[in-house]
Amino acid sequence: MDIDNIPITYQIKFEKDHASVKATYDLSVPMGGPALIASFQISVEGTNLIGSFVPGQSAFTGAQFHTLANPDQDATVSFSISSSQGWTANDSDVLRGSKTYDDAEFSC
Repeated sequence: MDIDNIPITYQIKFEKDHASVKATYDLSVPMGGPALIASFQISVEGTNLIGSFVPGQSAFTGAQFHTLANPDQDATVSFSISSSQGWTANDSDVLRGSKTYDDAEFSC
């Protein structure tokens, strides 16, 4: 996909360390462009880690933590993003329960 046609660039990483999952994120829109971040959500095991996202931001960064209920079982991680211009992105992956340390990354 042509980077000029992507209204939101993002880097999202989930890192499993035993029962703890750290989710870091860095979202931004091009300077001077019309798009803003309309919605953003990251989830671990179906739990949304972004409590209350305020729409209309041009950048959003941070880290959230989650404790896995059953660290020996696979845990699904996912994200979804949308822009004020109708662009959307979403994906999911699995942190493997058989691994003490595992990660999943998404970027554009």
